[in-house]
Order: sequence, then C-alpha cells, then structure tokens
Amino acid sequence: MDRRTYLATGVAIALGGCTELGGPGESDTNDEHSSDSDESTGGTASDSDDADDSDEDDYPELVGTFDDFEDLDEWWTWQDIGSLQADASRSYDGSQSALLTSSTESDGQVRIRRELDEPIDVRDVAPGIATATDTDQGVVRIQLQDEDAHYVEYSQQIQGDMPLTRTNFGITRVRGEPDLSKVVVLQIIRWFGDDAEGQQWVDDFHFVPNIDPGKVMLQFHGGYETHYTEALSRLEEYDFPATAFVPTGRLRSDPAVEGDRLTRDQLDELAAANWTIGAQPATGMPLGNVDSDRLEDVIVDPIDWLSGEGYEDGARFFAFPASRYTEESYELVKEHYDLAFAGRSRSQGYAGNPHLCSRATASSPEEATELLDWTVEWGGITTIAFHQLDDPTALEALDETLASLEEHASAGDLEVITPAEMADEYVY
Repeated sequence: MDRRTYLATGVAIALGGCTELGGPGESDTNDEHSSDSDESTGGTASDSDDADDSDEDDYPELVGTFDDFEDLDEWWTWQDIGSLQADASRSYDGSQSALLTSSTESDGQVRIRRELDEPIDVRDVAPGIATATDTDQGVVRIQLQDEDAHYVEYSQQIQGDMPLTRTNFGITRVRGEPDLSKVVVLQIIRWFGDDAEGQQWVDDFHFVPNIDPGKVMLQFHGGYETHYTEALSRLEEYDFPATAFVPTGRLRSDPAVEGDRLTRDQLDELAAANWTIGAQPATGMPLGNVDSDRLEDVIVDPIDWLSGEGYEDGARFFAFPASRYTEESYELVKEHYDLAFAGRSRSQGYAGNPHLCSRATASSPEEATELLDWTVEWGGITTIAFHQLDDPTALEALDETLASLEEHASAGDLEVITPAEMADEYVY
C-alpha cells in the first residue's frame, strides 16, 4: 500500500468510517488537400479506464479515444512540413504511435493533418493526446478546424525524456469564427525552433468533457510569507477559497528566523481561513535538480509532514516547481498523490491526466482580466498560480484577479473551486 492510500484510509478511520502559448514559426495558411481514403471518420470513442461507469451516460458522445494511430493512412504532413511515420517501438496503448520529425528543410516544425469524411461536434468537449519528445521541452498544439479553415487551437507545454503520456490541453487561440458544431479537420503542430531538428511522438487522440460555466482555482506557490501578509486579507475580503503549495523543508519555525518563507503559525492561520495546504518538494527545488537517491524522500516526505501537522486534506495534492518534471519524479508523484499541477495553459477541460493539471499565471492586471474573460467565453478550468508578492505589479495583478473574479462569480459566469473539487468532480 502506498502512502497516499494509507493516508486516505487513516483519515477515513479517524472520521468514523488543474497566458496564450504563442510561438514563432506559426502560419495561418491552410491549403486544401484531398484524402484518398473512403473510410468513415469515426473515432473509436473508447472510454478511459479511470472513468466511473455510472457517469458514462452523462458524457458527450465524442468523449474517449478518437484516433489510436494504429492506421496512419488518413494522416498526412501539411505542405510536406516535416515527416510522419509509424513507430512500433513506442506506444501509449496499442502497437504503435505516430512519429513526427522536423528538419532544417522543414523550418524547424512539423504539422500533421487529418480531414474527416463527416463533421464532428466539439462544442462540449476538449481534445488531448498522449505525447513525448526528444527535446528538453516544447509546446504542442492541436487545431480543430471547420470547413472555412477557421479554428480553435489548444496548446500545452511538455517536458522531454518522458514516455508517451496523456497531456491536458487548454484552448489558447481562436482564428476567425469557427463553427465548432462542424469540425472537419484535425491538425497537430510542433515547432522546434528556426531550422531545428527534433522528434515528437503522438498517440491516443482523445476528447474529454469541457466545463461550462468555467471554473477557476487560485493557488499560491512557494510558501512565501507574502502569501500571508498580502494575500490572506484580500482573499478573506472576497471569501474565495485558495491553495498554498508549500516546500515543507523551507518553512520557518519562528518570525525571528531570517527568510522570506511562511512561519508555522502563519501557515496555521491560512489553514484556519480554509486554505488548502498542498505539497511541493520539501526543498522547493525543481525536481530535475534533485539527486536520484534523494528524489523519493523529497517528493513523498511532505505527505507525512502535512498529515502529521493536521493538513491531511492538502496532502492529496502536489505542484511541480517551475512545471518541470522527469519520468522518475512524475511516476513518484503519480503513485502518491491524487492531483498534481504542471504545464502552462488556460481553460483545460476535464483532466484526462490528473497528475499534469494545467496552470497559468497572471503577471499583470491586464493578463488577469484576459485570463478570466477567456474562461467565461470558452469554459474549462483555469488555474491561476501566484508566486512571490513582493512588488506592486504582482499585487495589482492579484487585486485585479480578485475584483474581476468577484464580478464574474456574482453574474454566475465563473465559479471558484478547490483542488478537492477538481479531483472529485472533474477527472475523466
């Protein structure tokens, strides 16, 4: 039994019984191309093994795997940008994946495209794929286009040196006025950099339910004292729930101890104000900087510390510092936590992978307003993460976030949720 299961069991006995991701090299040109295939579009809308069978009838029809890339005949590289081939050595589920390769001749990017024989209605769903890359990190994009080549684009930042892993994409760009009830083209794009070479594996093109009206989570990362001195009173004014992800090994025992991190008493006051107290690595360091022989302790020890200090509810949740992770650290987090946050995207749908829930940042008042307005328009879950609140711009961004969020929440356009609500209600 892992520590997460042990902790959940112990709690039950004691109680009696988830910024636009822009990038250069992107063209909006979409030339027509005819497919030679006469087969139907139909995806294989298979259900996720993690889905609750009792809820299946409540999901939109498209939810599940749409294309498993076992047959690549319907996919082709747009304008011969990059190359596409099957790779039987890697797969998410099945016998192969699709390998996308860029080269200096393809201007450092690769695009693959599938035209559907019949349009699909994506108004109530969001797309995702399982993906992996041979580069350090990068941004992958999914476009859903109508017959006029108007599209919505979903994006996510991914890490290198990972196996094929399901990723939660958020909607980050719209071109024209796409008719989402009649999508006829699927396109996957990876830009590696000017004339850069690289490889991208994709598998399991799937859909998850979208969420309308949109949801927002407020998170404070790093365990900084300003989360107590600046954020707490502001959050109490609006009565919004929030989460503090704290590096447990960097908390101060006493205000007299020099440093900019929370004290134990300050953390208790946050918890008393109904903040969720979640976990970060005990050191607060990005996990790629931690020696392998210390990695498990750095990731798992915060569970014991949080539960021992009375923060059992938050011990279910983890935030990757700087959204960076490795295969080993990801697998440890997946084993011991119910929900984890990494990535850089807004308005994601249900979590197809609960251990890579996306988050965004509001570094200015204008960015805060745009994030919330976008979530009102397109739905989904937008998690807004704040870090050190030690300059006027950061505080102005927080103030604008809260004021704008109050306006939208009062109008019924947005709802503020907690990690527990996401884990219990919005995971597919």
